Amino acid sequence: MRLCRSAPVVCLLSLAALPMVARPAAQTARPLTLVSLAEIPRLADPQLSPDGRFFTYQLSRADWRANRQVPHLYRQAVGGGAPLQLTNGDAGESTARWSPDGRSVAYLARGDSGLQIFVVSADGGAPRQLSRHVTGVYGGAAPQWTPDGASIYFLASDPQPDLVRERARLRDDLYLFEEDYNQRHLWKVTTAGGVEQRITDGPFSVIAFRLSRDGSRIAQHRTPTPLIADLHRGEIWSTDALGGAPRALTSNGVDEDEAEFSPDNSQVLFVAEANAQLEPNYTPTAFIVPAGGGSPRRLVDDFAPAIEHATWGPDGRTVFVVANMGVHSELFRIDVASRRAQQMTDGPHSVPFWMLQPSAGQMLFQFDEPDRLGDVWSLPLEGGAPTRLTGQYDRLATDYQLPRQEKAIWRSQDGTDVEGLLFYPNDYQPGRRYPLVVQLHGGPHESDKFGYGGGVIFNYVPVLTARGYAVLRPNYRGSVGYGDRFMRDVIGKYFKNMHLDVMAGVDSLIARGIVDPNRLAVMGWSAGGHLANKLITYTTRFKAASTGAAVANWVSLFAQSDTTATRTEWFGGVPWGPGSSFEPFWADSPLKDVAAVRTPTQFIAGEADTRVPLAQGLEMYRALKAGGVPTRLWLAPREGHQWGELRHQLAKGNAELEWFDRYVMERPYAWERAPGDPRDDLAPARPVP
Repeated sequence: MRLCRSAPVVCLLSLAALPMVARPAAQTARPLTLVSLAEIPRLADPQLSPDGRFFTYQLSRADWRANRQVPHLYRQAVGGGAPLQLTNGDAGESTARWSPDGRSVAYLARGDSGLQIFVVSADGGAPRQLSRHVTGVYGGAAPQWTPDGASIYFLASDPQPDLVRERARLRDDLYLFEEDYNQRHLWKVTTAGGVEQRITDGPFSVIAFRLSRDGSRIAQHRTPTPLIADLHRGEIWSTDALGGAPRALTSNGVDEDEAEFSPDNSQVLFVAEANAQLEPNYTPTAFIVPAGGGSPRRLVDDFAPAIEHATWGPDGRTVFVVANMGVHSELFRIDVASRRAQQMTDGPHSVPFWMLQPSAGQMLFQFDEPDRLGDVWSLPLEGGAPTRLTGQYDRLATDYQLPRQEKAIWRSQDGTDVEGLLFYPNDYQPGRRYPLVVQLHGGPHESDKFGYGGGVIFNYVPVLTARGYAVLRPNYRGSVGYGDRFMRDVIGKYFKNMHLDVMAGVDSLIARGIVDPNRLAVMGWSAGGHLANKLITYTTRFKAASTGAAVANWVSLFAQSDTTATRTEWFGGVPWGPGSSFEPFWADSPLKDVAAVRTPTQFIAGEADTRVPLAQGLEMYRALKAGGVPTRLWLAPREGHQWGELRHQLAKGNAELEWFDRYVMERPYAWERAPGDPRDDLAPARPVP
């Protein structure tokens, strides 16, 4: 990594100069399996103490008995030394936040009525439960201390009325769809006596908030309801510390995020996926709006990277951001007055977590790298070389065989340059061709970056490479980090170029002599699954496919899904009613061309998925079944759009590996089982059709 000190709008460093990441495997290194990948501890949410001497982090380990990752909290000195485990509850703990004096740490854990706030000494000891809120504390927003340490703010849902609870007890529980919700509001609790006080009330929900640095103001994101479908109808509001003097600071049709007062409380910073006019579906960027009201303005113009996170520097003259640059993400410093950005880090990595501690003059973050899954690093606000603070993954590359990763660039059919990540098989030998799995990211307004990402074993690239597959993760049209035109290619016609981008990438690897053109597979989840469904209707070149949470019919999905805002923009309206645009929805539906499918394809869905309900997978499954194409439909009870249960993730990986091995490798596959589960000869058979 190196510091980029140039002052123009953006210091764009060519990743073509980044090295291929190849780690010579030690003789004792072993291939990764699904189970061994799941059992690698995962580090998250590092938080620096106010004096900069210590930091906390969350470390999760696979608990097969609990059937999930269980996180605990640790404290470590910035200067080094052994970490101190602060918590060890059976259900786990998360979201640690330092008290202003650095003596205590607040966190969330299971308590009375769901999640509650607990406090533990920073030196360890017995924790005490602080909140006892009747509906529990909302876990999607971190609790925040007041500057004097006397109180902690938090979000919580309103309780069900007594009549509703009584009807539920009697099973007289008929309810109105999308009207059976409770608003979410802001509260605070005193740290001395646990006395709770309501801060906001009314026919709206507070879905996120940030306390000003002096504790006098609160920036809030308010939506009409807590439903996902209403996020784009939300606005940024400001109030005083007790919820008084409310003022709406924005009025638009986009979903804002990370609103924060400047240190002098004169301005509010926020992030939105919008252009200068606050129209939706543009590259995510940062805006500033006067705290007294006025028109928001973009923090910096002509900035191609996508700003994922932003926060004020200590003096209010600088904003620090995490920016997505395609196959990597980096830290930038932006001068507010000149509106110029300076890149502070550079390398083959992504930044999954990041925070700034103004009182310590430091940033704390994680780098997800080809040989590390997310150790903690620090960097002074004035810049310099990042310093690694944890060694959680020191032995990862020596204990396990990790694939070589490199950025690949190719030219699509219309002449546009597209890039992605190529993972080589563990036993790669130049001149030999290998089977290829194309893995497609979700979004589509996301991108695949160096490292491995989250999801425990949901995206198990190193297991695929250990089994002899090359893996391509293309950042096809619609991905972020490449500017507005690239991202907005999906507007007006969703499958305009993305499937062509993918096939051009496959052909480039074939032309390079790396990939066997007769042994291709494709997989994807959510938007990646949409694209995989499109690809099997477009070409018969893939020998196997696996798609999860994937669209079959854009028309029916529009009615079934919990969100429609982005799809209205993509397809130019809604698919029914006067002036409707039914045809664009149907024209880009994989189901329309499903009769052309010849690729053996399995479909995977969570029974509780409200984003892409299981009916979409069922439509594709029924169609392939009727057409005589080998197919399966796997359903996971209790799972939503993102899966949490370890055995479900393990079963998904097993099902996909078995499918690919049968149709691409033409070899048998033995399912991995969780530690302690019944032997294979006692487990139920799962025959491949």
